[in-house]
Amino acid sequence: MRGLQDDMAESKIEQERMQADLDASHVRNEELRRVNEELRRGLRNNQGQRENEEMEHLTPPREFSTPFS
Repeated sequence: MRGLQDDMAESKIEQERMQADLDASHVRNEELRRVNEELRRGLRNNQGQRENEEMEHLTPPREFSTPFS
C-alpha cells in the first residue's frame, strides 16, 4: 500500500512538472508569435519603402536642362 501511495505522489509531481512545462511553452509560443508579427510588419514596411525608392529612380528629374537654348 505504501508503494502505491509513493507512486501516486511521484505521478502527481510529474504531472505538475509537465503542466508547468506546458504553460511555459504556451507563454514562449505567444512571445514568438508576437515577435514574428512585428518582423512581418517591419518587412512589409521595408518592402513599401523599397518600392517607393525604386519608383523615385524610375521617374525623371523634375528639372530638365534643355539642349536647345
